Amino acid sequence: MKVAAIIVTYNRLELLKECLSAVRQQTLPVNEILVVNNASTDGTEKFLATQEDVRVVNLDKNIGGAGGFSYGIREACGNADNDALWIMDDDTIATPTALENLVRQMEKEPELGFVCSKVVWKDGAVHWMNIPGFVTDDDKDASLRQVRSASFVSLLVPTKIVREVGLPYKEFFIWADDAEFTSRIHKEAGYKALLVNDSVVVHKTAVNYGAGIDRATVANAWKFYYLMRNGMFCCRHERPYLLWLFRELNHLRLYLHRVNKMPKEDRKVFKDNLIRGFKDGLTFRPKREFL
Repeated sequence: MKVAAIIVTYNRLELLKECLSAVRQQTLPVNEILVVNNASTDGTEKFLATQEDVRVVNLDKNIGGAGGFSYGIREACGNADNDALWIMDDDTIATPTALENLVRQMEKEPELGFVCSKVVWKDGAVHWMNIPGFVTDDDKDASLRQVRSASFVSLLVPTKIVREVGLPYKEFFIWADDAEFTSRIHKEAGYKALLVNDSVVVHKTAVNYGAGIDRATVANAWKFYYLMRNGMFCCRHERPYLLWLFRELNHLRLYLHRVNKMPKEDRKVFKDNLIRGFKDGLTFRPKREFL
């Protein structure tokens, strides 16, 4: 199986260098490395120009992680030699056997829709942001666990699956693009998917956190616009319109209740983003693109 590593980067040059080094040190070499540079301003473009083994796409504006992954997946699928795509953020540091163990499982069960790695933080604890959606808890102690969704932090997906289900929605910008894409593979297309616990990567975020609003800083309040809007789209077709609307109104109410516990000076910024996300979520309908 020939694998293309896809890395999306934005202004994290030192972490990108570490990410690339880890990809190069894999016990199973990749077929190609593709880096999508989201208009970084920290010297990333200059550095990438010196990397002879990397195919680089330098974008003229930041189109977010969702846009970068959609672009990179399209580019990598354009190389007919690539059988599968290994997708990751620029702060993903793979252990040496991470890819080999994913590929081994995919080759053992070629009907799988995707496989994903166990994602840990710098201290070895499970990373809260990248816990997959599990099908059941009955296999919680197993080396392989069935999943229904996963993040773009060490995800391996065959190119044939992408051609079947389409690209991630670039319009998401950030958040939920990976969960929607992998859920589409599992729920809509009906493929089995697995977490491979002996494939391990480190997600080197500044702190170990999830997408919860309770511990979010006001500097990250803008992201909750996308969480609200994108989340509404992901659930849009799961139930009749009125039930969906009442469900999303309740989600907004719960978010606003949590915001009211924040320092007074931060509340307005969070509320504005959540309410704007809800309003836009009522009509947000990105079009699915196919290769």
